[in-house]
Amino acid sequence: MQYRQHRKFFAGLGVVVTSLFVAGATSAGNRYALEPDDVESTRAFQYAKLDNDGCFAELDRRGVPYKQVEPTQQVDGPVRFTGPIHGVTLSLTYRGPDTVDEASPSSIADCRLALAIDDMAAVLEKHGIVKAEYMSMYRKRGVGFVKAGKRHPSGRAIDLATVTKKDGTTFSVLYDWHGLVGSKTCGEGARAPTKDTEGARLLRSIVCDLADQQSFNLILTPHYDWGHKDHFHMEVRSDIRWFLIQ
Repeated sequence: MQYRQHRKFFAGLGVVVTSLFVAGATSAGNRYALEPDDVESTRAFQYAKLDNDGCFAELDRRGVPYKQVEPTQQVDGPVRFTGPIHGVTLSLTYRGPDTVDEASPSSIADCRLALAIDDMAAVLEKHGIVKAEYMSMYRKRGVGFVKAGKRHPSGRAIDLATVTKKDGTTFSVLYDWHGLVGSKTCGEGARAPTKDTEGARLLRSIVCDLADQQSFNLILTPHYDWGHKDHFHMEVRSDIRWFLIQ
């Protein structure tokens, strides 16, 4: 979707799109977590509050290639993508026969995450990306224990692992991020990569463009902890007012 179309959509919801890093600290337990002054106007907040009818209608209006799938435990509006988004093909990282995109539970997304992924694909397109591999969206592990409306058990998060450019060059979070746990990722005081490489610069540009876009209220990189050394965890979570980009 073009920027002016985004503005039209959010204007219809009474939304004004602004910058993320304009707020004070929160009780989220991380010094980089911030609550924007206009949090209720952010894309992530607006997506999270949509009901299924409104969410599917917005996917249809944007022309996102998707299909609704069978009811999935703890996922409000389960969908699978059926084609490239903004010219970007999304596919699961191959980890055996259970990672076939058309059948794996890991390729199911909640509708609200799907809207954020549509925004993400527009950013990837801007950076010349034509393919992106992810580890999972929905995960059965944690269903019934993790609160509904958050993380993978609700289909609200995607773990992005690699991106591939038009010339075939692939960059992975694991091998090309070059960062240190605890570092700030975007904005004033962000830490430079430990190795100044094309991949490190590209991956940071993508993350920080996504941060400015405010479609995900959590974006966790290898700077967050060792558990995220090989992917970006990007989430649309309900019932929070803070954003965490690290």
